Amino acid sequence: MSDQPKPKGKLKLNLKTIGVGAGVLLVALVLLVVGFIAFFPKELAAREAERRIEEATERDLVLGGEIDVSFWPALGFSVANASLSNPEGFPADHPFIAADRIVFAVKVMPLLRGAIEVKELIFEGAEVRMIAEADGGANWIFPTRETPEDQFTLDDLRLDDVRMIDSLISFQGAEGGAPLVLEDVDAGLALESLDAPARLDAEFDYRGERLDLEGTVRIPRAMLEKGQTPLAANVRSALLDASFDGAFDAASGALTGRVDARGDSLRRLLAWFGSPMAEGGGFGRFSLAAQMARQGETTALTSAALQLDEIEAQGNLNLLNQENGRLRIAGGLTTERVDLNTYLPAPAQGREASGVEVGSSWSQDSLDLSGLRALDADLDLTIGALQFQRMRFTNVALDMRIANGALDAQLTRIALYDGAGVARMIADGSGAVPRIAIEIDAQNIQAEPLLRDAIGFDKITGRGRLTASLVGHGASQAAIMRSMRGSAAFAFNDGQWKGINLAQVARTVQAVVSGEAVGAGAATDFAELAANFTVADGVAATDNLRLLNPFVRLEGRGLINIGAQTIDMRLAPRAVRSIEGQGGQAGVAGLGIPFRITGPWSRVSFRPAIEDVVQQQLRNVLSQQESGSPLGRLGDALFGRTPAAETPAPATETPTPAAEGETPAAPAPQERPRNPLEDIFRRAVEGQREQPKQEEPAPTP
Repeated sequence: MSDQPKPKGKLKLNLKTIGVGAGVLLVALVLLVVGFIAFFPKELAAREAERRIEEATERDLVLGGEIDVSFWPALGFSVANASLSNPEGFPADHPFIAADRIVFAVKVMPLLRGAIEVKELIFEGAEVRMIAEADGGANWIFPTRETPEDQFTLDDLRLDDVRMIDSLISFQGAEGGAPLVLEDVDAGLALESLDAPARLDAEFDYRGERLDLEGTVRIPRAMLEKGQTPLAANVRSALLDASFDGAFDAASGALTGRVDARGDSLRRLLAWFGSPMAEGGGFGRFSLAAQMARQGETTALTSAALQLDEIEAQGNLNLLNQENGRLRIAGGLTTERVDLNTYLPAPAQGREASGVEVGSSWSQDSLDLSGLRALDADLDLTIGALQFQRMRFTNVALDMRIANGALDAQLTRIALYDGAGVARMIADGSGAVPRIAIEIDAQNIQAEPLLRDAIGFDKITGRGRLTASLVGHGASQAAIMRSMRGSAAFAFNDGQWKGINLAQVARTVQAVVSGEAVGAGAATDFAELAANFTVADGVAATDNLRLLNPFVRLEGRGLINIGAQTIDMRLAPRAVRSIEGQGGQAGVAGLGIPFRITGPWSRVSFRPAIEDVVQQQLRNVLSQQESGSPLGRLGDALFGRTPAAETPAPATETPTPAAEGETPAAPAPQERPRNPLEDIFRRAVEGQREQPKQEEPAPTP
């Protein structure tokens, strides 16, 4: 059985028929295009669109004379140089919207029936000027169904899409000031009707950053009739990734709902917002998740979970956009752990050392507190563990205020080194020269770990009380230490002074000379070790150092140079027969040889006091002691409180501030010594700058 060959003529006929059909279709399309161009009533369509839009908006629509048929970016007709005016009561010299070109895209099927239905509006090179007024009026409000039924309104518009290409949008708030400007806007709004969900997709430049915005408005009519509508939005950029899901009240501008935000650098984000911080450590990765309620210039965040660098916190916050341009944050937060070293300049010996190293001098690196000018704050913080250089604190309750570029941190509860206490620190970054003040009252603390972590000194053990009130200023850590002034005191009980046997020193000079009384194995047990210090120009002076031991009484006086990290003390031990210890009489008669402790903190030496310690330097420092708390006066000047009349308190006690709301008694002129820092800091807050004097090196004993 042989195969029958397929008829070739039939195949050729089919291909020929297809080719002819395709050619006819192509010719028909060409004729349709030509016919569309030749017979489309573009002038009539433009004027009809003009009429209907003016009726719907009650605004004047001006269309330029150049009207063309458009195939790109959509089929329809385009008009050059078009504008829509503002409503009455708003500036008439600038229109609400002006565009280089508007394309009216038409539906194809109605067009074949001879009807013109606009499905899309495309604005090219448009400029939209949005203006809000204090009474709630806005130039983007248009009439809806409240107008007469026979009038064409926005309810009659059916637009699948409204698009903007290479455009600009500006927003001028009722409070005045510079307008918010969005540049290079490419956006699309899908708006089937005012009662159907509208979707917005936009990309734009704001302050040099490109943002991508996606949003959904469930009830567009509410945006025009000052009602409420569900609202969802997502914003993405190189600096911020944020989302919101909640509701919007067009009448008040209020937003309520869930907000999530995160980014890689809070420092860069604040700079983008217009509140730049100086270069430094920390303020990197951040995140926020909370319920948000925004009304006017205030934003309330409740059930908030925040993360900044390695800090994780929970609580409630209120954010306020102030007239001075700074953001104000108030509220309360709880966190398990805060490491302040992340935000402090590296110490002289390097970041990894995380604290004072007595073999190294204070850091000469520039200290910049200008970041405090970026915002204001009033926060109540509860911190499980707080790390500051090598010092460690637990169970911390911290009241923190930031205002006028100054930080006031008050530790109302703190556990440290097996004891407890209160403390306060002020850091003033309002001027060109940073100022630091510290006040502390710690009780029942372990001396050895505290002194080791605070200043690298590990020669004293025992348990007791430490108080200090110190103020310093300078462009570096070293400068601040050289300028310290104020007072300090300590009293430690039932401890040991390591490195020297004072009883043996008291018995014989030869023991000191031969080295038998000093060394790693030498030590002096004591029932009480206490002293009061006056601090001026970075030098702490005392004339009442005392040590009580069952067999030794010790009196001392001298200088501790904080800026230079040196010591020069004269100690007079006395060997006694009494076994009375803590609380005993320091001046019990007995045998004793005075000796001196001198040298840097890391290598102190002991030798007989053949000559006395320099008396004039000691007198100079002690004569500069001032009544009251220098830190309290600094806080009063920086944060606007009027200081109460001060009564000199014992140096071991921390001055008690006046109760809240009480009017302090006016001090008699002769009872209040002049405090130059008070005037300096008050001028700093009021914006009057005083040129800092050239710093003089601290006296070296």
